[in-house]
Amino acid sequence: MATSHSRYRAGVCNIGRRERRRRYTYAAAALVAAGAFVVGVVLGVVPQELVPALFVPLALAAEWYLQASKSFCAALALLGRYSFEDADEHGAVEDPADRAADQQYAVQITATAVVVAALVTTVVFVAL
Repeated sequence: MATSHSRYRAGVCNIGRRERRRRYTYAAAALVAAGAFVVGVVLGVVPQELVPALFVPLALAAEWYLQASKSFCAALALLGRYSFEDADEHGAVEDPADRAADQQYAVQITATAVVVAALVTTVVFVAL
């Protein structure tokens, strides 16, 4: 029996378990990079003026985490595709309404990631 995260559903789910695991791994790596950046600033190795650059790894970490937790890839949505490699199911989204739902959800995920990264970057900047 297919679960809600193992088959394509427009505007809800467009990646399978393998893709979700990969995104969790990328999110963790980006978070480690962000942490190393902050440690570098605290230790004086990285100039404090560069703290706004922390936004980049934080945005990537948030984006990849949200994509993994929501079973939804923004890039695939914008390309009109889906991928469930573990079930050997991948292809194009043909229905224009489904494509629109996917694209709207992709923008929502990315906007959320950008806002989260901006807020955390601001907090770190003020704290340091």
